[in-house]
Amino acid sequence: MRYWHHFVLSLAGVTIVIALTAAFVHFRNEKGSRLPIYWAVPNFQLIAHDGKPFGLKDLKGKIWVAEFFFASCAGICPIMNQNMMEVQKAFANNPDVLIVSITVDPKNDTPEILREYRQNFDAMDGKWFFLTGDKKAIYQLARHGFKVAAEEVPPQEEGGPSDFIHSDRFVLVDRQGRIRGFYNGTDKEQVRKLIADIKRLLRE
Repeated sequence: MRYWHHFVLSLAGVTIVIALTAAFVHFRNEKGSRLPIYWAVPNFQLIAHDGKPFGLKDLKGKIWVAEFFFASCAGICPIMNQNMMEVQKAFANNPDVLIVSITVDPKNDTPEILREYRQNFDAMDGKWFFLTGDKKAIYQLARHGFKVAAEEVPPQEEGGPSDFIHSDRFVLVDRQGRIRGFYNGTDKEQVRKLIADIKRLLRE
């Protein structure tokens, strides 16, 4: 009887250890599976394609994807925006996921130009926003907020006539305004990973 009592206690102890180990492994895996957290996007306010102010406050509580482009670009921008259409399609019915395309050529990319340009990609109203505004503000946001520009320039030259930023990055931002991932917007495999990562953020 005493042997049986010790056996039951030992078995219970082993069961508890296994359960605790499994819980720890599950917690570690869940924690490890989370997307990295980089930094918060700084506050900004630009002008949307509809001519209305649009900024970080309009994205509060949303998951969003940002890119920097320009309408007259004949190189990577059309490829990027064709791929961005896949992101829009994947979350067309989810109001918690938005897309923000910011021009790096605001002198030419007026709201009127952006309204016409976005039609090429079937951009949905309320889902995919195209932004323009002050060039210096945009370049500071791209270079220091999103860090998508490799080259540094003197502060007095930032956003000036000779300053130009061109990036193929899609940037994923979470509901708290924190950057969670960078993706090559010309690479379909990377875009599929972006879509998968958005789904992961929706579950957080």
